[in-house]
Amino acid sequence: MNENNPTLLNQDDFVETSRFLQAEKLFFNGVIGDRTNLRQYITDVAPYFLCNFVIMDGKFSLKPAIPVMEDSGQINLGPVPIEQLFTAGNILEDSYKLEYLRSEERRPFKAVMRYRQETKNKLPEEKVVEVKLPNQLEEHGLTLLPQEQFDLTQFCTSEDHAIKVAKYFLGIRKLVSHTISFSTTVHGLNLRAGSYIKVITTSSPYNTANNGTISSAGAVTSVEELADGTYDVTFFKSGSEDVEDGEMQVSGGQVADSTFHDSVFTVKNETVSQNVYVVEQLTFSQEGTVDIVASEHPCDDDGVSELAKLIAGDSVITVRS
Repeated sequence: MNENNPTLLNQDDFVETSRFLQAEKLFFNGVIGDRTNLRQYITDVAPYFLCNFVIMDGKFSLKPAIPVMEDSGQINLGPVPIEQLFTAGNILEDSYKLEYLRSEERRPFKAVMRYRQETKNKLPEEKVVEVKLPNQLEEHGLTLLPQEQFDLTQFCTSEDHAIKVAKYFLGIRKLVSHTISFSTTVHGLNLRAGSYIKVITTSSPYNTANNGTISSAGAVTSVEELADGTYDVTFFKSGSEDVEDGEMQVSGGQVADSTFHDSVFTVKNETVSQNVYVVEQLTFSQEGTVDIVASEHPCDDDGVSELAKLIAGDSVITVRS
């Protein structure tokens, strides 16, 4: 990044992030002694300060990886500020995709954090603190947690800093299960990398008990007997070319409406999911739409970030050596 061209930097974001780093006492205490690609270096080091290095509108930006309060820079333990809502109404048809992380990417572990302890008039001394989440062994049936080591000795001189970084990586591994991608229109879109969005989707899980047939005389045959009432169904009528939706009235095991006679049906049992995500990437497509990639950011029933609560709390087990 050319220091003679400040227009390449999103200075407002750097100011906001500096408040966060100051409030959480996440300081860089070290030297960059060798020539390095600065962009790649910041990309690699930013997560060790609970931040993400992003490029937005052609400008370099550093953003906290968890919700923070703008004025104080402290971790936001209130509801996550949602910047946009997405539903079937503004997600382009057939563009929504969900990808779950592989099992090895979600495997629990014990974080071994190496950092540097400095004492006045003494040489620096390397310290190690091991951090793990409580109940991991019981939850996953593991006799011994695998270790993952993080070397912070080049810039970290605080045990508290090292533990917060451990909480961050442990939290991501435990809480984030999937990413999504979808396309939307440009109209009314006011997002950027790091924005929090809510996505509401509906699904109809397959269940054999919801399936059945209706004879030409209207008799219903199903795995589980249908009580009298009206059911939203998807059905396929013999001789038809399309699958149709409709409301089917059942009375005494019979359907009077001949529309459903001589058909196979399944009762729709739609579930609604409301999840919070953090935007990772926005791309303009050749069709004039915007492609969005976002990762899961779990929140509790009050809309508070689970990751923020984990980092701000003290519910971890530490072993010092």
